[in-house]
Amino acid sequence: MCGARVTARLLLLAALPTLAGRGWWCADGEVVSVTGAGVGAGPEFLPTEMAVVAAVGQDAVLDCRVRNLHDKAVSWVRSRDLHILSHAGAVFTADTRVSVRVTAAGAGAGAGATKHSLRIRRLRVSDAGRYECQLNTDPKMSLFYNLTVVDEPVPVGVIAASARDVHGAVGGAVTLLCEARYEPPPRALPLPPLDIVWRKDGVPVDLQLSRGGVSRDTERWVSRAVSRLTLAELVHSDAGVYECALPDTVTTATSGQDPAAATALDYIHLHVDSDSQMEAMQRDQSVDSGARASYHISASLSVTCLAFALMYILV
Repeated sequence: MCGARVTARLLLLAALPTLAGRGWWCADGEVVSVTGAGVGAGPEFLPTEMAVVAAVGQDAVLDCRVRNLHDKAVSWVRSRDLHILSHAGAVFTADTRVSVRVTAAGAGAGAGATKHSLRIRRLRVSDAGRYECQLNTDPKMSLFYNLTVVDEPVPVGVIAASARDVHGAVGGAVTLLCEARYEPPPRALPLPPLDIVWRKDGVPVDLQLSRGGVSRDTERWVSRAVSRLTLAELVHSDAGVYECALPDTVTTATSGQDPAAATALDYIHLHVDSDSQMEAMQRDQSVDSGARASYHISASLSVTCLAFALMYILV
């Protein structure tokens, strides 16, 4: 009996190349898991926005980002009738409004990661519903998207800075302010909450900077948000262009809109001046204010004199 078991195990080991990728039970309950040589990690979905809102007549794009696809294929399925819209980049519907596109997933997704985009043009209310991005793995892997189609203008996210140029003194503090809002204000649409991200010269602002004194405060309402970035103990290196922008979740969720209709970022140029520069600016502002006041007084006196002259002539 023992010899028979040894012989069976030797036969199983000899058959491993043929059984690559499958699991088998030995007579004594031991599980033998076989993985083909050289095969890397399996496919996985990458984070993406899965709730999209668009208006009738516009286009909607659903992006499915996948890493380590290998020899597997991506399919798009409409959930309400389980209709396969596309498979491996080929469209399987007579609806000419539907198209698919495969591109690189973008920075940070990793080498070989791909983005499989389902586009529906000239949306109808009937296009609303759930869509499935499906991988033909075993068992299959699925990611579900909700498309909302409204017969009204879709709110878009816009952002605006409180000032284009802000001056601060070395050693002092300054607060930069930006406001974000949806236009027109949403009613009951499933739009993501507004948030504001800050970047300096294109690099995200790190609130944990070793210099300290950097803080952010954000107030949020249903369709509006205000963010304040405060920099204390200013140094000359703090000067530069600060960008306040909407996060990708907001701009992607309203992807059915014309990109030109949304203002997704704005800029503030921070100038850090020495004490002498600040004093000179304040002095110039005082002189300018005094000149304007003198001009207004002179103009008023001239008008009064003219009025008396006219009265004298008429009398």
